[in-house]
Amino acid sequence: MSKNTVKNEGALSADTRKILNDNTSDVSVASATFSATSGDTSTTLTNVAGLVTGTLEAGTYRFMIHLAGVATANSGLKVGLKQGTASMLTSIESIARGFTASAVAVQHSTTATDAASLFASTSAVINCIIEGTVVVATAGTLQVQAAQNASHADTTSVYLGSYMTFTKVV
Repeated sequence: MSKNTVKNEGALSADTRKILNDNTSDVSVASATFSATSGDTSTTLTNVAGLVTGTLEAGTYRFMIHLAGVATANSGLKVGLKQGTASMLTSIESIARGFTASAVAVQHSTTATDAASLFASTSAVINCIIEGTVVVATAGTLQVQAAQNASHADTTSVYLGSYMTFTKVV
């Protein structure tokens, strides 16, 4: 069940709470700016604080990850999803768009491998949007991870306030 749920009974019946909860998106917001340089995490995917779902039950979810930040053409940006439960996902279908000041890098991904890159580009990315669907087989959480795509002294950052949503569709 997502973390953004109706929990107290009050004036709502259990059936009404279930309908509301089944149709409420799980929303997470980055609670700190994430930064990577060649001297620290660099190219190793590392958790972005705050960008973790509540426990997602088995089912199909549509998702959107919106990462505001900065990466230079020397370091680039890499983004993945870390599964909180082994073999949690059976499939991912996503399109990632990395925006630069004058161009767009687009990437398609279908891998459900834990912590696999959904976006990896060595370009001067200032914004990254990843949208798609995931099939959750075993309940668990998903954590957004980021890194440099190529190790460099330049800083790659995901800014405070970046966000993601997961909404159950089936």
